[in-house]
Amino acid sequence: MIEQIERAIERQDYPGATSLLQKLMQQEPENPWSDYYVARLQEANGELQTAIESYRLLLRVALNPTITSKARQRIDRITKIKQQQREKALANSLAEPGNSEIGVLILEKISPELKQTAAQKFAKIMSIDPYNARLQLPSRSWRLYRTGKLGELKFYSSSLKKAEIPCFYASLAEIDRLKIYQVNYFESTIPKVTVVCYGRRGQQNKLIFDWQEVAQQVEGLLPVFDASLHSDVRGKIYRKSETIDYVQLRDLHLPGKKIILRLCDRNYQFKKGISFAKKSSIEPATTRINWNNLNKFLQQNLSEIPIQSDFTPFAETAIDFEEILRRIEPNINLLRREDSFWDAAFELYSGLIFLRNFQLH
Repeated sequence: MIEQIERAIERQDYPGATSLLQKLMQQEPENPWSDYYVARLQEANGELQTAIESYRLLLRVALNPTITSKARQRIDRITKIKQQQREKALANSLAEPGNSEIGVLILEKISPELKQTAAQKFAKIMSIDPYNARLQLPSRSWRLYRTGKLGELKFYSSSLKKAEIPCFYASLAEIDRLKIYQVNYFESTIPKVTVVCYGRRGQQNKLIFDWQEVAQQVEGLLPVFDASLHSDVRGKIYRKSETIDYVQLRDLHLPGKKIILRLCDRNYQFKKGISFAKKSSIEPATTRINWNNLNKFLQQNLSEIPIQSDFTPFAETAIDFEEILRRIEPNINLLRREDSFWDAAFELYSGLIFLRNFQLH
């Protein structure tokens, strides 16, 4: 009967093969070939992942060397088929219009209790070992995981979502198209909010909006680095870069206008427009005091608007992608002794939040 089952499968008579297999299992329930042909029929019906798992189980439990040899051959065959399907799907994705643009793939945070199962799926999709897969899956914040052409990122994003691994992708061109203005000062709030601001090219503008148009806020701290002299155990002098301060940023997202308003404690002109200083205070307000008062003002008017503040852990994953960060021109005009990729990382982070929540994928 085993030969009959094999011939039925070869001529693609799957109903006949199924019927013969059922008879075999009734007549010889202990026959080890039954499990092999169950897997063969799964494979023939296109259930490749189920079939490969059945073959792998056979390798662990079957004692018949002929069965285990055939199971290995079928595993190799399915592996090649799946690789060909993957390459074809990726090629089709890359061929779609616009999918040759450069973008980023972001992994969203996943709860620790789901991480073990997700890591197994992630490892298979990305062709890495499960241990490294677990390390790559974030539990604190978003993680910049991969860069490349949108077609490739779209392909991986689709595969990861099917495996219930939260992620999304975005093109750098989409982020670049966002209108980002750095606020000089709030001029008035009646009858509407008026801010004096400037764009990427330094042109000054006045923007009028309602508080209700702000749908999202983003906070971040940019480290300020400076080099100091140190000596090693042999007395040799060397320079070491250290964080000496932080620049505070807050972005207001206005999706209806496709605008991001950026406030920076170093650039905000506190002596102009609305005053945030306490009238009873006789001491001159420092930048920190002024910034805190500005934040209280914003909190009073935007108390119901969510704030995203996981920039630092995201930036720690993004800072090594220098090639991508060099492509980003941040609207954060700070006087620095040397350029910092942290500025571009914040531009990327805020832009991704805007696109993720209001526009995209």
